Amino acid sequence: MGGARSYPPRMSTSSISGRSPSAPSFSALGLLPGLVRCLDEAHLTEPSPVQRLCIHAILGGASCLCLAPTGSGKTLAYGLPVLQRLRGIEDAEGMVSTIARPRAIILTATRELVLQTERVLKSMGHGVKQRVRSVSGGQTASDTRKQLSTPCEVLVANPQRLRTLIAAGTVDPSDARIVIVDEADTLLDFGQREDTVACIDATPATRQLVLVSATLPEPIRHWALNRPERPSLLEAKDTHKAPSTIQIKNVRLRWTEKADVASDILVAIKDPTSRGIGFTNRRETADEVAAALTERGHSVIVVHGAWLPRERAAALKRFRAGEGRLLLTTELGGRGLHIPGLTFVLNYDLPERPSEYLHRIGRIGRLGPDGKTTAGTVYNFITPNDEIKLKEIERLAQGGRLDTGEALHAQRARPSKAEARERGEQRAAVKRTDRRARRPPK
Repeated sequence: MGGARSYPPRMSTSSISGRSPSAPSFSALGLLPGLVRCLDEAHLTEPSPVQRLCIHAILGGASCLCLAPTGSGKTLAYGLPVLQRLRGIEDAEGMVSTIARPRAIILTATRELVLQTERVLKSMGHGVKQRVRSVSGGQTASDTRKQLSTPCEVLVANPQRLRTLIAAGTVDPSDARIVIVDEADTLLDFGQREDTVACIDATPATRQLVLVSATLPEPIRHWALNRPERPSLLEAKDTHKAPSTIQIKNVRLRWTEKADVASDILVAIKDPTSRGIGFTNRRETADEVAAALTERGHSVIVVHGAWLPRERAAALKRFRAGEGRLLLTTELGGRGLHIPGLTFVLNYDLPERPSEYLHRIGRIGRLGPDGKTTAGTVYNFITPNDEIKLKEIERLAQGGRLDTGEALHAQRARPSKAEARERGEQRAAVKRTDRRARRPPK
């Protein structure tokens, strides 16, 4: 990737970050009445900056790389023009009549995001009579057959799963006119890039390619912008920054204090309706923290990659329905997951990569139906070993209000080595009891 960089023209929303007199509504962007009606039903009346920036470009058939903060409305920014373009293709060429031969393919990172994206597009697709289906990792063969049993215009999928289905001849991508790569920084990173590129290359060379992300490391940006499609860069204002409506509290503590301080934070948030999401870096840690907080009387729901897809879906459904005060997860929940009403994020562990931090805190501070970004609080647990990592994160999230002076545990007596050892023994005893309870009877 050496040599001089050659980027396509760059566009920015810096001049349209507020209300634009030339595009005050979705209808002014040229969207069809059916789509505007669906938006009205969802109480969405004013497009966000990234939607004003991207909808026009995608409607015009341009390949582009769209960068915008988490929670800024990126799914509708690409979803609305894709549905409208497909409506126009159908008017000119007729309906899709062949099963598993979609005209648009949307690739995204996790099964949860596949289902969420499918749900959003279906809510808009009925306004222009476009059918949306999905396939994803962890889906049973029966569910896949059911999803692909009737023709559809839009197929939402994980790259690895879709590549397998294309190789088996189950999905035919030869008529795809549009390919969307959502969460592009993940799907184009090493480990998933091969599957993603294989899916893109299986479609016609004339198709429109749209890459969408909230963060994008320079090597991936360089690779993406120098593809044969030569996508234009559309970058919204404040990309790579924490929303200014988020208050960030860095809590300095010892590792052995984390469970107690997490409990204290939940108790200190007086509003019983206030709910949040917590992140750990390991699945085992998530289970241990959930057990510790449950023991202290808190209602916690855990979701991570060790669970079966149907178990994860059931747990998220329960949390969305109002069960549980805290959703505890790993990086699985840091990408694109939208759960309305969350007011705080608890970073029990700081992420390994600074960019993941922006995705995590993007679960709050999201764009509301009124066009305003909601407020919220992020609690970062900082151990002595995290100081260097914190500096990198703060440089990246320079748009947030970093409250580094306030330590929520300042009035707590730090445990002695003997007390910390005793707590460790207590937790080990809880684990042993839990393991015995899970053993099947002889």
